[in-house]
Amino acid sequence: MAHTYGSLLFVTVIAFVSPWVSIRLFKGFVPAIVIEILLGIAVGPSGFGLTSTTQYVSFLSNLGFSYLMFLSGMEIDFDIILQRPSPQARAPWIKGLLFFATAFAVSAAIAYLLAAFHMLVHPLFITLVLSTTSIGIVTPALKEKGWLLVPFGQEILTYALLADIVTLMFVAAYTTAHLTGNAATILLVLVLLFCFVIVYRILKAAKMNRLFTFVGNATSELGLRGAFALILIFLALAQVLGTQVVVGAFLAGAIISLLSDKNSDLTQKLNSIGYGFLLPIFFVNVGLTFNLGALGSSPVFWSALFIVLLGMFANKLVGAVVWMKGFSMKERVAAGALLGSQLSLTIVASKIGQQIHVLSAGVANGLILLAIVTCLIAPFVFTRMVGSQTAVQPTLSEALPPDFLPTGWVVSAIEVLSPTFQHTPMRSLQLPHDTLFISIERGEEKIVPRGHTKLEQFDVIHLMGTPRSIGRLRDRFDGR
Repeated sequence: MAHTYGSLLFVTVIAFVSPWVSIRLFKGFVPAIVIEILLGIAVGPSGFGLTSTTQYVSFLSNLGFSYLMFLSGMEIDFDIILQRPSPQARAPWIKGLLFFATAFAVSAAIAYLLAAFHMLVHPLFITLVLSTTSIGIVTPALKEKGWLLVPFGQEILTYALLADIVTLMFVAAYTTAHLTGNAATILLVLVLLFCFVIVYRILKAAKMNRLFTFVGNATSELGLRGAFALILIFLALAQVLGTQVVVGAFLAGAIISLLSDKNSDLTQKLNSIGYGFLLPIFFVNVGLTFNLGALGSSPVFWSALFIVLLGMFANKLVGAVVWMKGFSMKERVAAGALLGSQLSLTIVASKIGQQIHVLSAGVANGLILLAIVTCLIAPFVFTRMVGSQTAVQPTLSEALPPDFLPTGWVVSAIEVLSPTFQHTPMRSLQLPHDTLFISIERGEEKIVPRGHTKLEQFDVIHLMGTPRSIGRLRDRFDGR
């Protein structure tokens, strides 16, 4: 028991210090998730051997494994994917699928070429791993530099969303067929999707009739109970059907995304449980179980990994160049570089591949290592190539006439970049007397600020006041 709590202590400490290290030492360029994995490797058997995983840590990690895919489903913005295009343009979901098909074709060419030279086995599974991207890296990179709400950023985000969704479904179908030896069992994934549609329609009808809503008071927390019941329903369905449980968790998250507001109390609580508790345990445990010795020293092995790394970027680069024709070549290359980032789904696929014996321990650990490398390269290259988006001016600021303002006042917009203001109530900001907040822009949502309103990182605050006071506030929200 003491060993169990000792291991949990290491996991907890790493989870606590990782965001600080990410922001303070690396200015956010190295994601906290990557630091959690690296610190897990450092203290685990492959590093200094200070601790190792235990039965209880493994249980929480497996729960976090499913919860990670649940949150991935929650992050899917169906409004972006299904929005109506202009008459001359393709629908976003069609362009997303075309991009994925291009990336998949390039990935297949690389994987099967490696298999032909006996450098890798199971090329189809490697193709799927190469074809995915990391929405958890793409979204913050776009937000941080102001690209998220402009057409360029929206198109990148659409491609990332579709790549995640389609790859996950293909991995589930591949796994099911491989375990049963019968290709017809792929239809079981379609059964799970059918259940997704049925459950969604039932809950949507119940919500409209006010028989059930995803809300709860402080004692019952009805929304949280309903969300976890939904997760377990789909986990059980996936297990009964013989498909991957992570697909069930993903579909449960997608239902929450369809039924709940992105900034509702429920989604914030579910994110807090995941990012504050379960997900750090999962990623630290990835480091604890990382087998550095399994990588080996064979030149053929490392040559194959290097080619796979190049493939992770090359396939997205080709897709971006071919399908992002409305943007400059420099922007297309930058988009391809950012979409080359891989993390969560690559780790999930590597774990699954090792479990079903289509990936050796060395290849599985090698793919995790490559995912970490892409997270270090992709945001840096993207930022160096296109920098920050400054051309878009806040429409609210432009709408206010000059004679509306007191003498010497101006209207401005400030983005909250410092994570120290996350969940900070407005009443505790101690604002200068010569400033006034007008509105808060959070994604596509416009919020009227009140004393109890809590700020979030990457909020855009529209305000008016004297230039000097606004400058001071800008420095505070930038973390300077």
